Amino acid sequence: MNESRFKLFITIIFLSFFILISRAMYIQIFHNSKYKKEVEELSTKIITLNPIRGNIYDKNGILLAWNEKIYVIENFNESFSEKDLQLLKNVFSTITDSPETYIDKLIFQKKLNIKLTPANIKQISNIKGIRVSEKYIRKYKDNTIYPIIGYVNSEGVPLYGVEKLYNNILEGKPGYQIVKITPGGRIDKILETVDPIKGKDLYLTIDYNLQKYIYDEMEKYKKPGAVIMSNPNDGSILALVSYPSVEPNLFSSGLSIQDWKKIIYDTKQPLINRAISSVYAPGSVIKPFFALIGLEEGISPEATIVCDGKFELKNSQGNVIAEYYDWNIFGHGVTDLVKSLRVSCNLYYYNLGLNLGIDTMSSYAKLFRLNDKTGIDLTGEINSVFPDRIWKKETFGKDWFIGETVLTSIGQGYMQFTPIGILRLYNILSTKGKYYKFHVLNKYVKNIYEKPVVYEKKLNFTYNINPVYYFNILKGLIEVTTFPGNSSNGGTAYHVFKDFKGLVAGKTGTAEVTGGKSPHSWFAGFMPANNPEVSIVAFVENGGYGSEVAAPIARKALERYLFEKDLGEKNKPSKK
Repeated sequence: MNESRFKLFITIIFLSFFILISRAMYIQIFHNSKYKKEVEELSTKIITLNPIRGNIYDKNGILLAWNEKIYVIENFNESFSEKDLQLLKNVFSTITDSPETYIDKLIFQKKLNIKLTPANIKQISNIKGIRVSEKYIRKYKDNTIYPIIGYVNSEGVPLYGVEKLYNNILEGKPGYQIVKITPGGRIDKILETVDPIKGKDLYLTIDYNLQKYIYDEMEKYKKPGAVIMSNPNDGSILALVSYPSVEPNLFSSGLSIQDWKKIIYDTKQPLINRAISSVYAPGSVIKPFFALIGLEEGISPEATIVCDGKFELKNSQGNVIAEYYDWNIFGHGVTDLVKSLRVSCNLYYYNLGLNLGIDTMSSYAKLFRLNDKTGIDLTGEINSVFPDRIWKKETFGKDWFIGETVLTSIGQGYMQFTPIGILRLYNILSTKGKYYKFHVLNKYVKNIYEKPVVYEKKLNFTYNINPVYYFNILKGLIEVTTFPGNSSNGGTAYHVFKDFKGLVAGKTGTAEVTGGKSPHSWFAGFMPANNPEVSIVAFVENGGYGSEVAAPIARKALERYLFEKDLGEKNKPSKK
């Protein structure tokens, strides 16, 4: 390299350094505040402050769902020093016999939910790159309330029941903190705080003690089923039991793989809310509805048939094409409308169904909205099925067969009802034609200084039932529980209710199923019969005769209702 080129090279290098130094000085002198602000912004963080979820209570103030404080340890480190590892081990050893499990979770998952003492928190907070914050997890009273309340998961997301449907009331409003973070990831300074707003508390119409009692009664039979009780005069649900039910605390605290497998492989399917999310053949509990249709269509309540236990279906030429039987092979003798309900005479309804025809029966079902959901304020309700020609054609691509009308008239064949769908029908009967929309929400409140928002009953359906028709149907339903006799002429639930202190109007049901399984067991009714204040449906899957399983459960539930009612009256503050 010659001398001139060398001088040029040195000059270029010198000028480059001069430009860089000049630029650095310019930035430091003239843009210091701008870049200082940007650096500060890079070292700040917005932290969401989750609100505390509102509590859920039963009608009497019993706490059903609440929040339990735990702590979240967040790890911003790639690894820990030996000193920090030993500190973590010492702290976790006071909580668990396997502290290494907690340490591994903190290292690999970067987050750990745990219960800590103030001393624990102080120790852990001194570790570089560790942040400890509060968190609330949802706790539930027990598994009996799962079908109603549902649950939130371990992240606080509502996934079912009241928790999901009324989340906008329960969840509250998040707050936030703007904090300054040190290079090590620790909070150096809180710059701004906006506190979260706690969610509102809900009060349900459910009586927890009644709910728990019914669940325990069902557990004695070890068979899946459902029991629902309501006030037919406003639609409030007093108990809604689905057996078996899962423990909601498993979901809110973090469901293990083992627990999940145990739930999903359980043959009794405890996740299903059988009260509103499953349909079954209703059997004879549907007969009062057909009795009402018959009266509306002009049959006389005094008109009789002779029930000998067997019914022959004939074609237009008079040839027998099918035979159908009564549940009592000896029959019930001369039977009118009232007796047909009392003894649950199938032959009476075979004849009635053929006289009415499927088109007439299905038109009344549509009029009474029996295919519609009840509209209860719970998630997961499905429709009942009252079949007709159109339904069969759309579902199976086949025409309706007259024998299917015979089966429909006793609640068999394609007919499928949810237990709550049957309860709606009995609420309509008990109120002489009114259906107030079912609801579990009673009221919600923000705090003791705020006026509660109370649920207002909603009249969803009305039909003026002729008083004479109502009298005959009610008489038949009362005789089901009060008329002594044998299987030929006595009330099908007389032996269950014969010494009961309240007057119950009700109907048993035994629905045949395929596959050689025992029939489904039903009972539906209301009391006091002449001025109803409570209605009930009891259903046991493959439970057997309605009078032997569902009716005894219903009696126990109604007895408990009266007990709780008397207890409530005694505990009322006396007027001065």
